[in-house]
Formats: sequence, C-alpha cells, structure tokens
Amino acid sequence: MEYREGSHYYSTKFMRNSKAIGVLWGVFTVCYAIITIVVFLQDEWIGDSDYSKGPGNFGLWSWCKDSHDGREICRGRLEDFSTILSPAFRAATVFVGLSVITIILCILALVLFFMCSASDVFKICGSMQFLSGLCLAIGIVSYPAGWDNPEVKGICGPEADDYKLGNCRIRWAYILAVVAFFDSVILGCLAFTLAGKKVKFIDEPTYMNPSVYKGEINSGFIGDNHSIAGSRKSVNLQPVMLMPHGPEMDRYSEYSHRTGRSNQSPFRGGPYSPNVQHNFQL
Repeated sequence: MEYREGSHYYSTKFMRNSKAIGVLWGVFTVCYAIITIVVFLQDEWIGDSDYSKGPGNFGLWSWCKDSHDGREICRGRLEDFSTILSPAFRAATVFVGLSVITIILCILALVLFFMCSASDVFKICGSMQFLSGLCLAIGIVSYPAGWDNPEVKGICGPEADDYKLGNCRIRWAYILAVVAFFDSVILGCLAFTLAGKKVKFIDEPTYMNPSVYKGEINSGFIGDNHSIAGSRKSVNLQPVMLMPHGPEMDRYSEYSHRTGRSNQSPFRGGPYSPNVQHNFQL
C-alpha cells in the first residue's frame, strides 16, 4: 500500500513539474519570436561612435545618416533588394528573415497540442527552434562581411573592412541577435528534453502469485500445496493401504509380565480383538 501511494505521489509531482516547465517553455518561445522580429526590423546593428567621421547607423536592410541640414535620411527597402548596401547585408537579411518565419510557424504549431501527442509537438517545435537559431547564426556571421561598403566607410572611417568595424561600434540590436541565438538553442534543447520525459511505472512485486501480496500471507492457513516462500512443498506423499491382519498374540518382552495392575491401567486399551485392523503407511 505504501509502495503504491509513493509511486502515485512521485508520478503526480513529475506531471505537475513537466506542465509548469512546458508553460514556461511556451512563454519564452513567444519572447524569442518577439526578439527576432525586433532584431530584423531595427537599423541599430552598428552605428557611429565618438571617433566616427559622421553620425549614422546601419541595420540589416536599412541605414540612416544625417544630412548637411541636420535631418536624418534613411534608405533601404525590404521589398527592393537592390537598395540594400551589400551582398553580405542581403544574405544576412534573408537568413534572419527565415529565422523569423520559422519561429512564427513554431508558435502556430503550438495549436497541435490539442490534436496530437505532446511528445511529438515538442519534437516538431524543438526542430523549428534549432532551425531558427541556425538561420539567425548565419545572419549574425555573414553581416560583418559587408562592413567594407563605401557607405559604411563614410561613417566608420577608412579602417572599416570585412569583420573590422573601424571607428564605429556595435549597437544593441546586434547584441540582442546574439542573445536570441543562445535563447533558441536553450529552447530547442528544453523542447527535446520535455519530449523524452515519460512517467515509467514500476510493477509492484509479487510474492506467491499475482493476486496475493506481502502482508496477506498467514502461515497457519497455507495449504499443503504451497509453502511460505511461494513454492510447492517438496514432500513425497505415498499412498496408504489398509492391510487386514490375522489373529496375533499379544507379545511382551521377556522383562515385562502382565499383572492385574497393568490390566487396570487407564492407558491400556480394551480386550484384545482378533478383528482389529491396523493402518500402515507404505
């Protein structure tokens, strides 16, 4: 009884913890999707510093800089790839865009929890999160290859080159993209961990047979065909035959004699009868 109650307690506790972690996983998945959308739309990946030639900032597909009259001029359109500064920026735009699309599909796939097995849904969403993080990582790595563009050098100085920022500095959107990448890896690992977690019930031990458990055995009422350990007794039972015997004189040892006192003993049987049958076990 204690074993059964303990197993039920731990299985219930496990299911509650799994559900709580699953809810947190879903919340952070939505947060990750919001982060990737913000990273994709913002033009604050890199920007000017105190040592730059002029004010300006660059994103994946758009960039802004101040004109001579102090107004900010922004260029670059997502629907027209020819307005994006360099092939490296275009590649980064494509891969980060794929990351956004993948994580949005992952959020839509959460509806499958109402129709499919939770383990299968976690595997599907975890795969999408890994794919989204991979696309985001490719965008992060390919973006610095476009820092040799003349527009970038016009703000960051002639020192700017591939993977060399010159007099500019990295802005918050680039840092947020790196954080989002690690977030996708953690969420993907957590999804596959939740998909592999299952409650495994251990069969209760049996002692005599499947219907008899420990504590129900009374050795005073065990039949001849069972032992306390649950196995049959290894006693050879032999048949019993009734053999009639003819008249036989009552024999005494040579050291004993029948006396009147012995005849009156309460432990002595009645008179000898020749028709008495004795049972012998063969």
